[in-house]
Amino acid sequence: MADTQPIALGANHDEGARDMFVLGLKRHINLGLGPGLKTVYEKRARPGFEKTAGREFKNRHEVRKHMQKDDFFQVWGSLWRTAQGLMWDAAEEKVSRQMPDLLARARSFKKKKGSVRTDAALKVPGYVGDVDIHGQPGGYGYDEGGDDITAGLLYESAGGIYGRGQGLSGEEKPAQAIINFVQKTFPDLKVKRMLDEGCSSGGSEPIYCAAYPNAELHAIDVSAGMVRYAHAKMEAKGLAVHFSQQNAEKTDFPDNHFDLIVSNIMLHETSAKALPLIMKECYRILKPGGVVCHLDVPLRNSQLDLYTQWYRDWSTHFNNEPFWGSLHDMDVKSKIVAGGFKPENAFDTMAPNSSGTGVWWVCGGRK
Repeated sequence: MADTQPIALGANHDEGARDMFVLGLKRHINLGLGPGLKTVYEKRARPGFEKTAGREFKNRHEVRKHMQKDDFFQVWGSLWRTAQGLMWDAAEEKVSRQMPDLLARARSFKKKKGSVRTDAALKVPGYVGDVDIHGQPGGYGYDEGGDDITAGLLYESAGGIYGRGQGLSGEEKPAQAIINFVQKTFPDLKVKRMLDEGCSSGGSEPIYCAAYPNAELHAIDVSAGMVRYAHAKMEAKGLAVHFSQQNAEKTDFPDNHFDLIVSNIMLHETSAKALPLIMKECYRILKPGGVVCHLDVPLRNSQLDLYTQWYRDWSTHFNNEPFWGSLHDMDVKSKIVAGGFKPENAFDTMAPNSSGTGVWWVCGGRK
């Protein structure tokens, strides 16, 4: 039984109306105008390039350089960035208005079920700290110290608008897709201790608690504001989760500690240097027989045509996610094996989403 009210942002009438306007604008830009880019590519960009260069495009990078010269793309891109800024403006106003009340609630717990610890000495890695990912004001690592939960509140406030604005269902639960995949693929796995890496604002934790109610659940993130907010939310729900501010490249957990390690749309926000270190660290802290399963967006560039590669690569160049394109070029399974997993125990595949209407990309291995 929770000992306080839920910890979550609300919206008054004007804020709700503003959110709906931003959502409608983003859907119009992405779903209404976005398909027009394919026409531009087929009718102007590709024929123009082939006429000038005397050959076809070699890769998505050539497509990008050519498409950026087109007026339609410039208008579409400008609108996209404007809508993204409006989304964060709306989130900031809600957070500013409600912060005193939310902080008071977060401090009000008497009997804590879980725990939270931050590390002022932890250096937030550059791939998070040097980039305002998705344009989030101050970035994921923004922290005023003390009890500050701003980063978590901003992330959660804008997350639903961002996803639905691109046509994703608000009912889709990536964490449930992870659980479904793990339980189907490894039916004999007994989970007594579990780790969620890159937990952000803690949206996945209730699903993990429901899937393994008797397990000890830990969750880490490099952002102090994220883990503070996530902890407060779980305490309000009466769920025992142990949060800590840590870098998944090198944690303070002992060897052979977890039965199951997961991450939910984290890998594309790391880096080419960090990813192999994360796989190696997962192997170290995983028990023999344990499983690691990372889930991310299902975009493997080798399986996409050049236009789709270019269109999906928008986030690399214009949404402050520099590792997006490189991850989807990478032979991730080789990094998993290099981390210590045997080739026959590693996987790099697609898994059904929680609604059964699409897929996610999952990768990992069994120790």
